[in-house]
Amino acid sequence: MDGESLTVGTSMALTCAGLVVLLYGEYAGFTETAVPVGGVVALAGVGILTAHVARLPDPEDGETGH
Repeated sequence: MDGESLTVGTSMALTCAGLVVLLYGEYAGFTETAVPVGGVVALAGVGILTAHVARLPDPEDGETGH
C-alpha cells in the first residue's frame, strides 16, 4: 500500500466514522458529547483529504487527453 492510498483511506474512514458518530449521537440524544466529537472527527477527515488533494501536481499536457 502506498502513501496515497493510505492517506485517502484514512481520510475516508475518519469522515465516515465521524458522520456515523454524529448521526447516532443525534438519534440517541447525546447532543452534548457525541455530536461535537463526531463533527470534529469528520472535519479532520475532510481536512486530511483536502490537504492531500491540494498538493497533487497539475497534469502534464499529454495526460489530459486533449
